[in-house]
Amino acid sequence: MKRDLLNWFRSHDVVFSKTDDSHDHGRRDFLRTGCSCCSALAMTPVAATMLAAASRAEAAASSKLLKVGHLPAGCVSHLLLAKKRGMFAKAGLKVDLIQFNGPADNIRALIAGELHMMHNPWTTTMAAYAEGSKDLRIIGGSGLAGIELVARKGSVTNVKEFIGKAGKKLRVGTLRLDTLELVGYGVMSQNGVSYKDYEMTFFPSMVGMGEALINGSVDVCTLAQPYAEMVVKEAGGIYLANSNDVWGPEAPDCVITSTDGFLKKNSAMATQYMAVLREAAKSFYSDFDAALDDLQPLYGAPREILAIALKRQSPDPLLNAAGVSGIRKGVKYLIELGYFKNNIADDVLNLRYQPADV
Repeated sequence: MKRDLLNWFRSHDVVFSKTDDSHDHGRRDFLRTGCSCCSALAMTPVAATMLAAASRAEAAASSKLLKVGHLPAGCVSHLLLAKKRGMFAKAGLKVDLIQFNGPADNIRALIAGELHMMHNPWTTTMAAYAEGSKDLRIIGGSGLAGIELVARKGSVTNVKEFIGKAGKKLRVGTLRLDTLELVGYGVMSQNGVSYKDYEMTFFPSMVGMGEALINGSVDVCTLAQPYAEMVVKEAGGIYLANSNDVWGPEAPDCVITSTDGFLKKNSAMATQYMAVLREAAKSFYSDFDAALDDLQPLYGAPREILAIALKRQSPDPLLNAAGVSGIRKGVKYLIELGYFKNNIADDVLNLRYQPADV
């Protein structure tokens, strides 16, 4: 079963390429690509049937339509749980979920007005804002942590060894302008080293990196859950560090992004939507086994893989002060890398639509 899921990832991948450490293609090429930095999972036919049944119940309960884009990712477990358990229908909301296999396609749909909200890595929103989409606003959280720095068996076993290999041709893979890049570069920056101290490969997709680690083409790479857990199992890999170590202690990965235009007319709906997600997250944490029972058929992943992955990347429906601080800290690393000149975090964040945390 694990092999079948890995094969699904591979069928959605593109061949990786080795590049230098310049950032000439920068933000604009990032937004043009279809690279998948998400912690993708294979949504099954059973999942489609279950979610369609939930949508019919929502349509009977309300005419209020909310179009939400998301990735097939661990960071939306509470969103899928809310849908599966009929929580949106009970709240009088009809939520159409549209799945994208990469964050660039997701945000393009939001900018084009095809979505009202999306769950996506916060780095994607920052990049689009910096490119001129000034209407974008991060209004809430989605996934917590789950972005990993992973080593193959026989290379290094901890951060100290990773830093000790600086200047010794250790091969490191990551993605450009992504939360995955922040984990790798952030660990380097915290310890006084940089890309020039390693043999860097910049991949167009996360899955290419996982394959490279498995076949020994790279020694260390950055991955997101739950794919990270599958690669660790396949390669006998080792977790070196994660997003909480770099921009934590409560490090957001995916967040909820909307637009000022939508929010000015639909602020109550946005707040109501996030209130449902908050309740779904509470139920996730209060009875994890029951949540797994509902989520495993949706994700189609082996239960033992999903159990580990969803503990390492768990729901984070509301951004608190620690999460905001983490995003600001992450943007500082992006400035060091040359993507941005100024810290634009506070320009993009607008958390006044979050429900009161009661």
